Amino acid sequence: MEVDSSAMHSTPLLRDDYQRIVRRAHDNLASLTAPETSDPGVRAAVLESWNRSLGRLRDPGGVRVHMAYEADQLAEVRRRHPFHSIMGLLQSHLIEPAKEAGLLVALGDEQGRLLWVEGERAVRNRAESMGFVPGTDWSEDVMGTSAPGLALRSRTAVQISQAEHFSAEVHSWSCSAVPVTHPLTGQVLGIIDVTGGDDAVSSIVLPLLNSTAQAAGAGLAKLYTPDSGGLSPVGTGDGAYLEVTGVRPQLSSPDGTRITLSGRHAEILLLLVRNPGGISSAGLADRLWALGGSEVTVRAEIARLRRTIDHLGDLRLDARPYRLRGDIDSDVERTHRGLARGDVETALNFYRGQVLPESDAPGIREIGAELEALIRESLLQNGTWQQLWRYAGLAEAREDSEVLMSVLRLAPPEAPERNAAVVRLEALGY
Repeated sequence: MEVDSSAMHSTPLLRDDYQRIVRRAHDNLASLTAPETSDPGVRAAVLESWNRSLGRLRDPGGVRVHMAYEADQLAEVRRRHPFHSIMGLLQSHLIEPAKEAGLLVALGDEQGRLLWVEGERAVRNRAESMGFVPGTDWSEDVMGTSAPGLALRSRTAVQISQAEHFSAEVHSWSCSAVPVTHPLTGQVLGIIDVTGGDDAVSSIVLPLLNSTAQAAGAGLAKLYTPDSGGLSPVGTGDGAYLEVTGVRPQLSSPDGTRITLSGRHAEILLLLVRNPGGISSAGLADRLWALGGSEVTVRAEIARLRRTIDHLGDLRLDARPYRLRGDIDSDVERTHRGLARGDVETALNFYRGQVLPESDAPGIREIGAELEALIRESLLQNGTWQQLWRYAGLAEAREDSEVLMSVLRLAPPEAPERNAAVVRLEALGY
């Protein structure tokens, strides 16, 4: 199979004659001569942004990167941002295809501060030279004309090529970006950006970005409801919420507090959620250790777990048998409920990958194998090509030839995801 290279053809933004005009106009900026806003040679949106940038930053050769978040702050900011809840969707829709094409994907907040920059390490290393790294501020106020900054200001999808950037340091790069809005209020939540060489402003990138932004909005609409103008997880209500698929296990309280769980505590909680009638200490030992475990060890783990969850709403852990009291839900339960209704989209929104992938507990492996088989079969039987492609972005399905073949069979010829599916199948020997 061959990738259709014609899909990545250049746009008028990259034509030599246009770039010469832009570079000449940019040279005027370097000499602090304001560009003519009516200059027909350079796009009006770029000229307007240059003028704003010139008024604030003065010298395009002297733009300096501003680090908005240090490493110790970044993890918490990421955790609280809505993109954190739909990273699986963003990975499969955009990040993985872009990475395979040698491009970077940046996810930023509503002020243009980059929270994630994903891509091959070699490309990320090159981008560091222009300060394109997580934690930096790429708003128009700080970096001048760029796709992330202009997309936020204009609230529309934007492409900026080479010398159209205000900062001279960025002229060897091109980028496309789109804002993502709150599914209920329309408030801008952040931006999604594709950065790289010429391919970053190819004709297929904006449709892919717009499609990803729409999918992100739909995913957030299913996961969230309005709460004092902000976002709050759906379904947690007055209870706790356990996340164990494809992510570091966490337990959320009704007030939004999140606890990162140890692997063993996550295993115990999931087993109890899946067995609401309760499990004896001997039963837990059998489900937690392949060769059988000590009931004394189980009781010690239960004691530690009680201390961990004691302040989470009304959640309690009873004994004889061990069972959870209070309102608790999990991504595993929600995925099962979606599949039971035939609602593959909802199931995918909650299923982020394998259940506790690092666990070797027999009971957990059984739960995981059942769910993995159910969601895969449901997708192959009833999924759309977009849903199949999202699933193919998960680690467990990246080399699933049947899923990739289904994407090729169902996706329209112009869908950019087809090229990435072909690349993966070729790597598998097809």
